[in-house]
Amino acid sequence: MHICIFQTGEPLHIDDGSYRPMRAMLLADALIKRNHKVTLISSCFFHQRKIFRSKNFTTINVKKNLIIELIPSLGYQKHIGIKRILDHLILSFNLYRFLKKRKDFTPDRIFLGYPPIETSFIMIRWANKLGIPIMLDVKDNWPENFIEPFPNSIKILVRLLIYPYFKLSKYIFNKADSITSITDSFLNWIKLFLKKRNLFFQTSENKFFASPLVRKKIKISKINNQIANDFWLKRNINILERKHFSFVGSLSNSFDFDLIFDLANFILVKYPDHKFIICGTGDRSAELSKLFEDLPNVFLIGEVNKYNSAFLLSNSIATIAPYKNTQNFRNSIPNKVIESLENSVPFITRTDGELKNLIKTFNNGIFLDSQNMEVNNIVKLIEDQKYRKVLCKNAYKSYEQLFDFQKVYKRIIINIENMDRKFKSIKS
Repeated sequence: MHICIFQTGEPLHIDDGSYRPMRAMLLADALIKRNHKVTLISSCFFHQRKIFRSKNFTTINVKKNLIIELIPSLGYQKHIGIKRILDHLILSFNLYRFLKKRKDFTPDRIFLGYPPIETSFIMIRWANKLGIPIMLDVKDNWPENFIEPFPNSIKILVRLLIYPYFKLSKYIFNKADSITSITDSFLNWIKLFLKKRNLFFQTSENKFFASPLVRKKIKISKINNQIANDFWLKRNINILERKHFSFVGSLSNSFDFDLIFDLANFILVKYPDHKFIICGTGDRSAELSKLFEDLPNVFLIGEVNKYNSAFLLSNSIATIAPYKNTQNFRNSIPNKVIESLENSVPFITRTDGELKNLIKTFNNGIFLDSQNMEVNNIVKLIEDQKYRKVLCKNAYKSYEQLFDFQKVYKRIIINIENMDRKFKSIKS
């Protein structure tokens, strides 16, 4: 089969640097391994680095059975802002131009990353016209999360202003032949979203299935381990002492860094030799440098490659999962948490919903109520080796049970291969 993957905001095979593959790359490679031909469509703009891969429509033959098509857009520097909205609008217009021009482009199946909303609408409308089965991969609760940051007093007004996005999303969810998302909570949100907007909503449960954001485990050679260890020693951090908590991710508004600030202040008094290591870059880099400047146990490292990141993570006491307590993150189990569990490392969070339930079910981390820091469990994690071993063991047990890479991607591929037009929804 010829399968098209549309995904923005992720690293691609052509990107320079040592990036951890995400959904697009992993699925493309898995499909090729099963002898499928893959066309991966993405943006010329590289979201992680905020740079352009190209400024024009570009076709790249990467290897046998893999072609990457790059679609131009405006670009942006901030995760949230008018320029990003404009970027998505221009990207969707140029995607429309690409699909209209390429009459020879007729894949057998489409795997469509949602969001952005605009590109999803263009792709699903085009696929429906040609009768190409399309699977929607939902990773954020757009457009609902556009409204959440606003005060209750003006939420109705904001909803009215962005009403077209709700109409587009309803169309997209209705017209997809199959929908997958990262948790059952997200799938339930999609069903509720459709039901609220259509009193006669009905669809087959077979249309929906969960596929967590798992990744392949990084294999680190002895040489890479030594290089990574040297990298950290040059920064006066002995990772092998295992006296650190870690965070690796974008320094953006998606995260509540007050959690790390509160923990670091508490730990500094009792355990001044323990560290909090924050890796990444983003909109809030300068702000966080100022926030943590008086805390000698917090290290802002900047961007690190996947080997230095994996070495840091696998030797941590725990990882910090400081996701904001929004509906989007309450419904989610982010890949950073899954990576922590995969490496037998517990995680610490304040985020309610799926993450809290995961800890409650498996005892694989520590949930911190915003009013009560659960300091006894943090102290216990540092001082009680037996307690730490239990959490570490449970972390990996939960990974094996819920997030095994081979099982998750086999499920996705089988669903793609068996997908047809039988899951038609009622008319919008």
